[in-house]
Amino acid sequence: MNEFKGNPNSLEEKLKSLLFKFCFQYPGPNLKTKIGNYFVLGIAYFAGAFHWAWFLNYGRVEYKYIDWQKFFDYYGVIQKALAENTIPYFMPYFYKGTNQFLAIPETDLSPTIFLLKFLSVEEFFLAQCLILYSLGFVGCLWLKKKYRWSLFAFLSFFLVFNFNGHIVAHLAFSHWPWISYFLLPFFILWVLTLVEGDRSPAHGARLSGVLFGILLLGGLHPFFWCLLFLALLCLYQRDFFKPVLIGVGLSLVFSTYRIVPAMVTFFGYKNNFVFGFPSIPAFLESMIVIKDFKTVLGPVLDKIGYFGWWEMDHYIGLLGFGVILYFGIYRRRFRSDTWESHDYRVLDGPMVILTILSFSYMYGLFTHLPVPLITVERISSRFFIVPLLFLLTLSVIGMQQSLNRVKWDWNRTGLALSALLFEGLMLLSHSFAWQVKDLQIRMKAEAVRAVDPVSEWAKSMEEFYVPVVQISFLISLTAIVVFLGTVWVFKLKRRPARGTPE
Repeated sequence: MNEFKGNPNSLEEKLKSLLFKFCFQYPGPNLKTKIGNYFVLGIAYFAGAFHWAWFLNYGRVEYKYIDWQKFFDYYGVIQKALAENTIPYFMPYFYKGTNQFLAIPETDLSPTIFLLKFLSVEEFFLAQCLILYSLGFVGCLWLKKKYRWSLFAFLSFFLVFNFNGHIVAHLAFSHWPWISYFLLPFFILWVLTLVEGDRSPAHGARLSGVLFGILLLGGLHPFFWCLLFLALLCLYQRDFFKPVLIGVGLSLVFSTYRIVPAMVTFFGYKNNFVFGFPSIPAFLESMIVIKDFKTVLGPVLDKIGYFGWWEMDHYIGLLGFGVILYFGIYRRRFRSDTWESHDYRVLDGPMVILTILSFSYMYGLFTHLPVPLITVERISSRFFIVPLLFLLTLSVIGMQQSLNRVKWDWNRTGLALSALLFEGLMLLSHSFAWQVKDLQIRMKAEAVRAVDPVSEWAKSMEEFYVPVVQISFLISLTAIVVFLGTVWVFKLKRRPARGTPE
């Protein structure tokens, strides 16, 4: 049952029923209901866009502190190359020990960089964030449509996904490749569809688009988190291996122009592992306590130096935390009768292992293995965002199924809407604590990030660098063209002949 108690013919009961259906049910075929839903979704989208514009100080970023300088220089190199119609093989700076620009995997080489012909670098920071936020919003809408979320369920997911502490703190501290985070709804959707039974090669190929897009934006860290999660998932369910292999394999071939130059230039380069969550209290605080950038942890074990709270921050608010505990863990694991179809338990093992690896020196033990990409991540607390987002998605799926069974009255409706409003205000309070404008004022005394010392290995490989970039680019381009051509031919074959019934 999902209707209000009382006389269904009274005006009050009709208003209750209308409010319930609008807020807590997936919109039906009624045109007025659909228009109302689109209106609320539009308000949510523009409110989120305004949040990010305000958060980034409307593009007026003071880049002379933390890592902003580095990414300002990166985009400056691209802007100069676009203006001169040249290829930026080299740059006048040394980052990661080299000036071989196209070998650095954290640079943004997405199609949107052509906007730098018309925008300043500061304006591009804002434009790129809004573009990726918009793509993320589309991904959220796809999840809404697939799982038939009501406005209440969708807004619960939208708020926590877009404004949680992980993405807010990392963008505040100029970890710009984290803009690829906004593509993660598509990754989540792909994994859930896989678990639900789609093991086809076509579904595997769809994964390549998501992973390729993440690498295109310079998101080497999110790319590695996804690979690690997929590897753990295949260990728990061998049937997943084939579609995962297809998706990962294609993405690596498409990204040859990013991977091969980086492997040549950074051969033997190793990130020194730092640490993860130092304790369970710090882990819990990262989700339910608002702390600003001045909070630091360490030293740890008298060996690990200080590291900032932005590496721990996963703030989702006390209500968001409660929803995940109740719907994502308790009801899904111990009240499975409330789930209408899949319980997604195969995801629990990878989520638990990835969470364990985000603690202490757990993952550091594996960084000594001679495995490609194993040292990409040096601060393992970042891993936790992947299981957190999966738990969030599963929680909202379960919450919607529970909403479909609730007998509503005014008190329950008011309580639910008040809780949603309160969650939004708490997430906004967290953003206030990390706003870029405030940080750049309070960190004037911080030294500009110095360029890294020159790598002798990269310097010795300089004569091979340009040919490697050119050859790897041709491989990537050929692979993408062949893949798109194959998809097009396959669709033509499946299309019924003209004049024949479908």
